[in-house]
Amino acid sequence: MSLEQAAIAANRFGFGARPGDLRVIAGDPRGWVKAQLTPERALPAPLAALPPAEDDVLAFGRFFVAQRLNGPNGDRIRERLEKQGVSSAQMQPVEEAFRQHFRARYEASTKARLDTAFATDRPVFERLAHFWANHFTVSAQKPQAAAMPASFEREAIRPHVAGRFADMLLASTKHPGMTIYLDNWMSIGPNSAWAKNPASMPRYTFGPGGRPSGLNENLAREILELHALGVTGGYGQGDVQALAAILTGWTYERPAPRDYFNESVGKRDGAAMFRFEPGAHEPGAKTLMGKPYTAAGAAQGEAALADIARHPATARFIATKLARHYIADAPPPAAVARIEQTFVRTGGDLRACMETLVDSPEAWAQPFAKFKRPEEYLISVMRGLNIRQLGPGVGAIAAANMGQRLYTAAGPDGWADIAAPWLTGDLVWKRMEWAEALSQRVARADVDPLSIGDAALGPLLSAETREAVRRAQSPQQGMVLLFSSPEFQRR
Repeated sequence: MSLEQAAIAANRFGFGARPGDLRVIAGDPRGWVKAQLTPERALPAPLAALPPAEDDVLAFGRFFVAQRLNGPNGDRIRERLEKQGVSSAQMQPVEEAFRQHFRARYEASTKARLDTAFATDRPVFERLAHFWANHFTVSAQKPQAAAMPASFEREAIRPHVAGRFADMLLASTKHPGMTIYLDNWMSIGPNSAWAKNPASMPRYTFGPGGRPSGLNENLAREILELHALGVTGGYGQGDVQALAAILTGWTYERPAPRDYFNESVGKRDGAAMFRFEPGAHEPGAKTLMGKPYTAAGAAQGEAALADIARHPATARFIATKLARHYIADAPPPAAVARIEQTFVRTGGDLRACMETLVDSPEAWAQPFAKFKRPEEYLISVMRGLNIRQLGPGVGAIAAANMGQRLYTAAGPDGWADIAAPWLTGDLVWKRMEWAEALSQRVARADVDPLSIGDAALGPLLSAETREAVRRAQSPQQGMVLLFSSPEFQRR
């Protein structure tokens, strides 16, 4: 029995140990990790209770309509809708619409994400879900995508965490969250039927000045640079343009205007909302990275994505990101090579890649090398205290105060997976402030901080931290010292 390896397994591959976990894990730490590399049979209850993608799409539509109704032409729009049978009593002020459909949704989705991580008995799977959702970032920073990250993570990422990379890449590209976030719904082929006859185009595809929006390269560029091949993956600007043309017409089924006021709609998930629009698609064969793609319709994009998913550069890029996330900011070349070989050999089997990582000796090295992001730190502390849930907004506010506002990464590259952006004087001080405030709320005379540290970190709790916690003048001070310690800050 190895409590040392159990502590590594719980903290490096999961989200930290709860009381009693280490002794359970110690019998077979590697087996404990690998047993969780399986598809989940059902969504955790907090996540299952969240609305599907269509409802999230409608959320922005409702907010947008509310803005229009309160604008200079609001009376005219209101009159037109009432002629269609939509009651003006259903039309909310902008502030009320935002409060109900964005802030409340944000609190519900972040609470569900955190509560799941606090309470899960499958923290290895949960960490992987967070990793891949960050890899395929959809951020609420973009107003149109404000409600989309949670349904995207639940519908496009979680089903494929223990599956094939090609399936996750396809699911993420087709999901309305990604289509909206990276503007592919507005991408129009320059020789498409719509471009040749703008009068046939829906008004929502028009850009500034009332002109057709044209080819949009955002999704194609991020697929090549961030999702698959990596910035050194051997593609050029011509390949970005080719993939953008291949993906024209990949959009989502937009709700009808009256659906914004109909609470009975909004039940479909992202897969059911995918739509291929022939009128927007750039016709003809395209050549991507030296290979021609001649299939018609959506099949052309599906073939291109399948090839991208199994490209050698993708294997290397994904292997590097996995090793960086789990082992060290500078990924060990030997571990990267093993994972890369598994990716190639299995055709991108993500479960097999993770098993290879778990079997790599570098993954069990000491001391902890990775500095926790604020959300990871928050989750590990809650698990250490055996707290299973927090009130709406409480966890999200805490993470934001420490520098990570959940679901709002600044760009499509997601949250940084290296220490430098997080290991700043101000952000470290914010963690200490949070640890102190938390300790004031949970510390009691009968609580032994050293026992909490032993249960969470076992023999990896350093002698220096043990002594500092033991000498603390109160349980509160002992907790602050424990949660501020280098061991608790890293994984």
